[in-house]
Amino acid sequence: MSALILAETQWTVSGLSQGISRPDGNAKSRRAYDYFFEGADWSATDLAQLHAEYVFDQLQVGAGDDVLLHIDDTFAGKTGDATDGVARLYNPVEGETELGNKLVTSCLQVGDVYVPYLARMYVPEDLAPDFDEPFKKKTEIAVEEIATPLQLPAGAALTVVFDSAYYGDERVATIQNQGHNVVCRLKSDKHVSPQSVVWTQRVDALASTLEYESTSITVRGKEKTYDVASEIVEIEDVGPVKIIASKTEDTTRHYLSTDLGRSAAEILELVEHRWNIETVHEESNAKFGFKQYQLEGKQAIERYLQLVFLAWTLVTFAEQANVAFWDERGGLSVRLDHAKEAYLVETMLEIIEEVAPLAGATERREQLHELVREFSWSSFANSFITVDNGYIPSSGLCSFYADLIRRVTSIKRIQHLWPD
Repeated sequence: MSALILAETQWTVSGLSQGISRPDGNAKSRRAYDYFFEGADWSATDLAQLHAEYVFDQLQVGAGDDVLLHIDDTFAGKTGDATDGVARLYNPVEGETELGNKLVTSCLQVGDVYVPYLARMYVPEDLAPDFDEPFKKKTEIAVEEIATPLQLPAGAALTVVFDSAYYGDERVATIQNQGHNVVCRLKSDKHVSPQSVVWTQRVDALASTLEYESTSITVRGKEKTYDVASEIVEIEDVGPVKIIASKTEDTTRHYLSTDLGRSAAEILELVEHRWNIETVHEESNAKFGFKQYQLEGKQAIERYLQLVFLAWTLVTFAEQANVAFWDERGGLSVRLDHAKEAYLVETMLEIIEEVAPLAGATERREQLHELVREFSWSSFANSFITVDNGYIPSSGLCSFYADLIRRVTSIKRIQHLWPD
């Protein structure tokens, strides 16, 4: 985790292991870290749940609180086919097929705070026989492997939010049967039935008969105005849902909510919040190498992605009390840069205090070399010792990062996941 947070470009197992191994006889071998990703007995799904529990605890989520689960997918380009799941897949950024992986991703949101949750690799059907798993569509991965395992605090309510590509009557019904709600975009040719009738019509045809009114919402600090109309309809195998039609100057979009009590404005706000997952894709890649993994196995890649998500969350909650700073200065990028800066400042102060002021230049230079090695992140990370199922720093270096490491190890039951 320390290497992920501090790394700039080396997100290979080799690069990360060098970032957390002391340059002495106690250093772990590269094979230990390969085993941690490839063969160790731990589950990325279990870690994701522990991660979610930590988030819920930090945000004090309880009975009556609303939790959003945004689901999407993203493309990770690869130059060769040695990596599991690599195929020619559609890259929406370039608008064409390219060689790479498709990752089904998700993020949790409570209020205005959002963090990544769980990612799974999509394996194309023609490659599925290479794995000991049945082929699953992206929609099946989203529901069965991401939404279903998530456990909420007692009394909290979950709404799953996704785009029209993930819609399916059976998937929506499954989520409803688990006691959750769905908000999603609908394709214009989806057939719905006005209540108490047996015939169906396209949703865009129905929307053309409705009365619209102007509605304004504020999301991510920006006000947006739409002409909206809504109607409660029936969808076979799903039941009653609320349909919302939203017009801007040149576009009409259609959305669905299984919560009939939500207003059109509330539903549009949830739809707009879905864009937070795009920020997760962008910033987790830029800051933690989300798509720059150089692992080959599907399980190893999914485990790596889960550690990236946990690193994001730890940095997001670091110095959480300093609300004014973050409101003024921005999000994850600023937080991470500030975190690195804080570590470097504390390290320099510690080194300055340790160097003998009256020693000669040669002796001071030697002391500096030794102290730089001692107070590197590698050494700092390894200076934590286990005490009563927690980690206590063996020196007073950098209270900021001492707190950050405590956050990692305070997640209950997580200690056994890390290589000894």
